[in-house]
This record gives sequence, C-alpha cells and structure tokens, in this order.
Amino acid sequence: MGGCSVTAKCVMFVLGILFWAIAAGLTYVSVSVFKTYDNFEHIDKDYYTLIPAGILLGAAVFMFITGVIGCIGACKESKCLLGTFFSLILLILLLEVTAAILGFVYKDQIRTGLKDGMNTAIQNYTDPNYEDAVDSMQKDLKCCGVDNYTDWMKTPWYSEHPNSVPTSCCKKDTNCTGDITKPDLLYTEGCYYKLIDTLEDNLKYIIIAGAVFAFVMIIGMVFACVLICRTKEVPYINLDSSGGYRA
Repeated sequence: MGGCSVTAKCVMFVLGILFWAIAAGLTYVSVSVFKTYDNFEHIDKDYYTLIPAGILLGAAVFMFITGVIGCIGACKESKCLLGTFFSLILLILLLEVTAAILGFVYKDQIRTGLKDGMNTAIQNYTDPNYEDAVDSMQKDLKCCGVDNYTDWMKTPWYSEHPNSVPTSCCKKDTNCTGDITKPDLLYTEGCYYKLIDTLEDNLKYIIIAGAVFAFVMIIGMVFACVLICRTKEVPYINLDSSGGYRA
C-alpha cells in the first residue's frame, strides 16, 4: 500500500500542475470566443455563443484553484483537502457538460440571430457603429455582403453610392474603389457562412477541449479516491526482550 500511496501522491501532484495548464487552455479558448464576439458585437446581437464560453471561463478559475488544492492535499495526504479536490472536479465536469450541451442547443439560434443581425447591419451601414463592425467583418473574413456582394444593392447606402460596394469588400493589393463592374477586384462571397463557420469552430473547440480535459479530471478523481480511501499500514511494536513482536 505504501508504494501505491506514493504513486498516487506523485500522480496527484503532476495532475495539480497539469490543471493549471488546463486552466490556461480553457481561458485561452474562452477569451478567443469573447474576442470574436467583440469584433462583431453590432452584428450578432444574440449572446448564445457567449454562454458556453462564460461557463468554461468559470471552470478555468475553478480549475486553477483545484490544482492548488490537489497539490497541497497530495503532499499532506489531507482527506479534507482531497475531498474538496474531488468535489471541485465533479463541479467542473458538470460545468463542462453544461457548456457542451448549451453549445449544441443554441446552434440553430446562433444561425438565425446572426443572419438577422447581419442584414440589419448592412441596412444601417451609414451608422458609424455598424460601419466599423461591417468593415471589420468584411476585411477579416474576406467577404462582402450577407449571402454575396449583390446584397449591397438593396441597401440605403447603395442608393447614395450607385454601382459600388464599400471598399472593405476590396481585395488587398488592388486599385479597387468598390466598383461592382469590376468584380475581379472584390470579395464576392458573402460573410454569413464564413462568420457562422468561425463561431461554430469556436464552439467545436470548446467541446473538444472540454472532452479532453474531462478525461484528465476523471483520472484526478480516481487517484484522489485512492489517497482518501487507502488503508494505513499497521505499525508493529517490540513488547519484550525475546524479540517477539505484537501489533
């Protein structure tokens, strides 16, 4: 049992450090989602994408605290700390499962809300807030309009700028002025499906990351149980001079 205990302690200590790395990974994924949303917040008014990311960010905080508790609990073999470690991992697992489920449930709402938001954005392109968001989207995603560049022909902006689209639709390194009679100089593909792919990729990364980290956490729970439930060795005491030993 002593060897098993030492092995469990070593594994728990390593897992505690690994949990800090996992916390950093979860934070990175969550912040990436928030950053993507921030770039297009005037286009996508729905917060469905942010719910799973917010849950994972909370899980990252718990993960960091759990790593500290796991390391200390393993070194001291404190059943109280190890029990807390086990409980926090269970809570984190529940948070990650919730994030994965919400990411799947809100998939259709993201699509519907996003398309409505994009149509609203190009219709209100003369508003500086929408203008910056649309320009940023078209430049970053290398696209133009919602379904394609001809969507601009149905906007108030086009009435004031006939036969043109915003210069953010222009390909780089070209002498482009947004003239739709020269489509070779423009990004003609719409932004809707490109942005959908970007947001859904973020959700996919969240789900994949959660699944991988869940496996690591289950290992942590197993070894925490080993240390909590292990049977202590029974000491033997020399009771007489004849060399006999009794428990």
